[in-house]
Amino acid sequence: MQSHLLALALGAVLGLSSVLPTTALAQAPATGGAQLTGAPTGDWRVGPVTDANGKFAYCVSENRFDNKLALVIARNSKGETNLAIGIPGAGMTQGTKFPMSVRVDETVKRNFTALAVEPDLLVVSTGNDDGLYEGMRKGSRLIMQGPTDTAIFQLRGTAKALGDLRTCAQQAGVGAAGKPGAAQGGPGGPKPVAVTLPDTLRAILNAAGLRQAVPLSLAGVPEDRRPADFAWRLGPVFGGVRESKAPPNADFAVLTTNYLDVLKQRCGGEYSATPAPVETLPRVTMRTAMVTCSPKEGKINVAILFYKSQGDIFTVFFHEATDADVELAKKARDGLATVVRKLGSDQPPAGQPGPQGQPAPAAPPQN
Repeated sequence: MQSHLLALALGAVLGLSSVLPTTALAQAPATGGAQLTGAPTGDWRVGPVTDANGKFAYCVSENRFDNKLALVIARNSKGETNLAIGIPGAGMTQGTKFPMSVRVDETVKRNFTALAVEPDLLVVSTGNDDGLYEGMRKGSRLIMQGPTDTAIFQLRGTAKALGDLRTCAQQAGVGAAGKPGAAQGGPGGPKPVAVTLPDTLRAILNAAGLRQAVPLSLAGVPEDRRPADFAWRLGPVFGGVRESKAPPNADFAVLTTNYLDVLKQRCGGEYSATPAPVETLPRVTMRTAMVTCSPKEGKINVAILFYKSQGDIFTVFFHEATDADVELAKKARDGLATVVRKLGSDQPPAGQPGPQGQPAPAAPPQN
């Protein structure tokens, strides 16, 4: 089971998924086709992405659009650029390639091959195409047309965003190459952007005995596809936390059972789930579970902690591992369960209630 399935499961359980009325840039030609025109819904976010070992990989600039698509522009230190479109609910066949026309206004026109790297994610590799890059930086519309549908992105804010993206890739690449002063941000060198966890979340991990957790950047992943709100590694184990607002009066046992059922549907192989009994505490309802999934890519084990606090905040901590490291994943889950169990039993100090009266771990700060 891939990590991102956990995020998709949470969205499905809580009714948060957003499905487009079209398969969006689908693989098979058809007459007509939809035009999905969208404007940015916020500011462009620019930053470096590190690999599992904390080394620089590339930089990204990303935004979400009011046509329910996400656009990510990634650039490495060599100036090579990829365009990625997040398409919630597209249901594309993973690994399929098909032609993609990319235009900026009517001044820049290119033909590329798009790859469905996930059922809801398209990637177009544009290489070292400075003309296209500058066109996106200075233009007003990016038009990406597949055999069926067309996605049109209004390029508001890209002059600064893509300028910052180029600088990020150049400077981070220099730092990764180990030139004097670069990695440390010394005179003339770039200032690296560290990946950190919120203080509240870090305190929870530390209390659970997980001080060695190394934060992972999710900057290069569209928000709809992120496996967690925050993620980390414990050696070979991948961990993360997601939280969402549960429907009013939702039954906690049903929430957790539905979550596990969605994981089963997305497993793609032999599946088993072993949930523990529900624990009802003064301030928290909680439950642990163990999931195994054996798709063709290989078996994965997921140690899960669910809990729902006052204010109907539904939180999921998870740790994924192979058989060789499953005990480490279980230990991480059980350490967190001990912390939540204690905080869910204690009453807050007089005059110092937590948010909505809930224990501290119930609501890790959002980005």
